[in-house]
Amino acid sequence: MVEIPQHELNNLASMDGYEKMLEMDRLCRVYQIDEASIQAALAHLATPQPASTVAPSDSASWDTSYKEIPDVAPSPSRPTLVDKQQFRFEYDPSRDAADRREQVAQAILCSACGVALGIPDIRPIKVTCPSCMFEATYTD
Repeated sequence: MVEIPQHELNNLASMDGYEKMLEMDRLCRVYQIDEASIQAALAHLATPQPASTVAPSDSASWDTSYKEIPDVAPSPSRPTLVDKQQFRFEYDPSRDAADRREQVAQAILCSACGVALGIPDIRPIKVTCPSCMFEATYTD
């Protein structure tokens, strides 16, 4: 039996839903292994390894410079502002979208799911998150 490489298992462990099912099917075909064996390898991967297996030199190479997004609870009156320079709002190439992007003055986090949204300075403003469809009217 062929063993699945660690990077393939790590990639599979990071997936969920339909994407995970498709990747698992691909791995079954490529490595000629059944799904139960892949599930067992994933379960073994998920078990915590003893701390002694991490070399001290490895811990110094971790990049800890990430910015943690604050945990947000739904608050329709006051949005959580973030620096809009961190984000690119270029996902829609249409002419109407280019006009809307010119009006973006602030970036906020959706109160329900935490996704970044670009909004103008106009208040009150009704915002519908395209990710989770949460609606909120901001007055501040």
